[in-house]
Amino acid sequence: MIKIGIVGANELSKRHISRFTEIPEFELVGLFDHNEENAKSISEESGIKYFSELNDLMDQVDALDILSPVGTHYKYASNAIMHSKHVLLNGLISEDIREARSLNELAIEANVNLKILHEERLHPELRSFKKFVKKPYYVECKRLKNKVLSISNDSLVFGMLLHDIDLLTTLIGSNVRKVVANGASLFNSFTDFLNVRLEFENGCVANVSCGNFDSADEDCIKVYQKNEMLTLNFSDYQIRKLIKTDDGKYSETIVNSKPKNQDVIKIELQQFASTIINRQKMSNEVYQSYQSLRIAHQVIEKLHPSNLFNA
Repeated sequence: MIKIGIVGANELSKRHISRFTEIPEFELVGLFDHNEENAKSISEESGIKYFSELNDLMDQVDALDILSPVGTHYKYASNAIMHSKHVLLNGLISEDIREARSLNELAIEANVNLKILHEERLHPELRSFKKFVKKPYYVECKRLKNKVLSISNDSLVFGMLLHDIDLLTTLIGSNVRKVVANGASLFNSFTDFLNVRLEFENGCVANVSCGNFDSADEDCIKVYQKNEMLTLNFSDYQIRKLIKTDDGKYSETIVNSKPKNQDVIKIELQQFASTIINRQKMSNEVYQSYQSLRIAHQVIEKLHPSNLFNA
């Protein structure tokens, strides 16, 4: 059984706590957060122990589930890895490319598992969608949502674009050769819209548009390849295929009429347990996350955020 502790007291922590109780491979030891009030509230609500000192928690566990803000990931993860603890990080390894590289190297040296929890990438319909993608010529991804931005100047890149870069490199299966990026302040005083063109080594081109405002039916990915166009809508995860029929007409069909409703968090936690128990070597997903972060920094460099993102 894997003894695990949680770092971070928030709504996601509550979801993880409930999943850990359903996975027999895990024994949830306790919770730590610098915000004592929040941590105690969640620990009392869920019936798990609150630790006022991280080292006390770390002494009793084999792994840490780090759900604190991204800016704290390196501090907590590096400490855990240097104490030979397996680490699960939520969403993003770090916003700092040097920290991301360092964590990757530390995990390899310590021979521990470092896993990035990315709910969307493991969604069953996304994996189904990937099976239809054979040799894409062009990919278009749109993400227009009204999301609260963080304080950092590069928040739009890291808050909305980075996951799509990660998704596209996984979907297309090739390294990025060239990055072209533009940003604009459309509805706010800060930059609320980005358009990024990614050229891949295999010849595929991807165009990503993301914005910090609502727009109906603009949360999808489209893949153009020989004789067909594939569409995945992120709001309902329906997969559509547009083809040209023998009589010269175009026909669109829904490939998955009943998208699967699976508990993606539980699936990821189970996979994390499996890699530890079976002593599997680290997958290349951390390296991929690092590469996606490197591309995101190229975008920031091209946008000159010190000028663009000023409110």
